[in-house]
Amino acid sequence: MRDNGKGIEEERLTEIFKRFYREPEVADQDGVGIGLYLAREIVMKERGFIEVRSKTGKGTTFYVNLPAAQ
Repeated sequence: MRDNGKGIEEERLTEIFKRFYREPEVADQDGVGIGLYLAREIVMKERGFIEVRSKTGKGTTFYVNLPAAQ
């Protein structure tokens, strides 16, 4: 999944998968900060992983990798 939004600052990339983490800039918007946490937990339980790449001001790309079904 890719977007062309504001991007995520490099020092925050390790924070975004933490439960209840929300970017400081969206504190006034609805949300609880569990979406990426839950996505990562589900993918990890299926023995996969999520990779994220982001450039501030350019957007973010998420890669979800799951093992092939056997």
